[in-house]
Parts: sequence; structure tokens; C-alpha cells
Amino acid sequence: STSTDTRPELSADEFAWLARFLHAMTGIDLKPGKEAMVMGRLDRRLRHFGLTSYAEYFRRLGDGDPLETRLVVDLLTTNETSFFREPAHFDFLDAWLADLPRNQRVRIWSAASSSGEEVWTIAMTLAERLGTDGDWEIVGTDISSRVLETAQRALYPVEAAQRIPQNLLRKYCLKGRDEYEGYLAISPALTEHA
Repeated sequence: STSTDTRPELSADEFAWLARFLHAMTGIDLKPGKEAMVMGRLDRRLRHFGLTSYAEYFRRLGDGDPLETRLVVDLLTTNETSFFREPAHFDFLDAWLADLPRNQRVRIWSAASSSGEEVWTIAMTLAERLGTDGDWEIVGTDISSRVLETAQRALYPVEAAQRIPQNLLRKYCLKGRDEYEGYLAISPALTEHA
């Protein structure tokens, strides 16, 4: 018995087209060597449309389908984040905040906020230094609308909290119950600032 794999292959020209397309849409450079990742992430889209080649799918993208373009960007962007991922950054932020004049308004932009862990880590740092009633705001953006929805929900599996210091966890995170068992939510004292 032989098995036939009907999964289409991604040619070098098709990969090059996608790399140019992704760069034009996002500024991200898709380097050679990522072909298997691209095929793995886009295979379901080809099947969804009943297409047998990447060239057919890329024609659809090239025709300017805005929903499909957004989906491709979501599928091809890698979003890596965690709470307190780069501790030195938050130590620096805390020291910078300590030097600010009292009652100084603070706005911080988290440009690649992914699923929000960085935003909420910044929020904890600001709340500790400036208080939850302080004049501060965080704006989180990301090229992936999918991960921004997670950031806005501010609901995470409990395992995600491993790097959050216990005192901050108790102060700024709510433990889920019932259907949210195993999750934590970021406190409204922080979410109202983002």
C-alpha cells in the first residue's frame, strides 16, 4: 500500500513572492529556510478554498482580499511573549519612573505587544510606582489582530504567571472560578489604564 501526499509544494518563486508580499504589508523579512513553516501555516487556507497550488492562493492575496491578507499576516507572524520576559527592561522602567517629577502624566506604547503579557507587566510596574489611580496609560499594538484580542481579554492560563512575583500576582491578578478555573485575569485596576 502506498500513500500519496497531495499537499502542494512551495516553489522558490512562490516563496520569494510571499516574502515580498509580507514585507510590503508588514516590514517583516521572511528569510529562506522558512518554507516548511509557511507551508504548515498556509496549508489549511489552501484546503479551505479547495486550491491545489500556492500560486492560486497567492493570486487571491494579490487581488487584495483584505480579510485573507489579515489572516495571512496573523498566520505568518510569530508572537513570543511572557510576563516579565526581560527583567532588566522593567528594572530600567522602574528607575526611570523614580526620576519623574510627581504628577507627571505617563503614556507608554508597546509597539509589538503580542498577546499582552508585556503590556500587563508594564502596567504592574507603573501601578507599583505611580499607583493604580495615577495618571498613566499604556497603548498596545501588534500587527496580528488575533493576538490583540487575547491582550484585550486580559485572561491567561495560570501557567503563564510563573514569572510574576507573588506580591504582584496577589495584587493585580484575579484567580478564575467555575468556567474560568485554571485561568487568571488581569485586575480592572490595571485594565482601565490600557
